[in-house]
Amino acid sequence: MADRRPFASGKFAASALLAGLFALAMPCRAAKADDGGGPAATSSAALAWNALTPQQQRLLAPVQSQWSSLAPLQQQRLQRKAARWQALPPEQQTRASQRLARFAAMTPEQRSLARQRMRAFQELPPEKKQRIRAAFRWFHALPPEERRALRERYENGRPPER
Repeated sequence: MADRRPFASGKFAASALLAGLFALAMPCRAAKADDGGGPAATSSAALAWNALTPQQQRLLAPVQSQWSSLAPLQQQRLQRKAARWQALPPEQQTRASQRLARFAAMTPEQRSLARQRMRAFQELPPEKKQRIRAAFRWFHALPPEERRALRERYENGRPPER
């Protein structure tokens, strides 16, 4: 029997996507050799703030006062993420900024739940991820009134009805 709840999966995918985008822009707290976003750093030498490009300095300005106290691997990770951000087209930067702002406005519990959902999504098999992405696109293609009605039906329904 086919799952008739694409909006439920879409809600999950939205949280997962938001958490992933936030992870791209925030500094990592643990100094690990690999952040999962690319090859491990080849050098553990600290980066001087002046070694960053002006665009990277602008993007990383919130951590400038802490820059010299960050572990070299954290500095390199942030530099790579700033370069990745710069490579995004302007419309993707705008969308990501809006999502990051929504994530920042969440409570710590909501952020934790979003991170858990992102990890769970990343562990899914590719075909399940594709189904969730398709459900997400289907849900967001609906008129706002229909999305609202589906959300209400889902939130007010008993578990078997979801």
